[in-house]
Amino acid sequence: MLDSSWPEPRKKLPPRATLLDPFKSVIDEILRADLDAPRKQRHMVTRIFYRPVEEHGADVSYGVVR
Repeated sequence: MLDSSWPEPRKKLPPRATLLDPFKSVIDEILRADLDAPRKQRHMVTRIFYRPVEEHGADVSYGVVR
């Protein structure tokens, strides 16, 4: 009796596409280059945001990149 009262487990949904998906490789490249850079020369979040916007015409918000 109790076994039938439990609901079926939820299905896993595939991740949704975002506006940032085409530019993730660009951001990954920036972050990989920063691994070898001295601490003071690494990119801040604002600079990481502005590079795809200025260089590749990304139409994303600051919060999405952050």
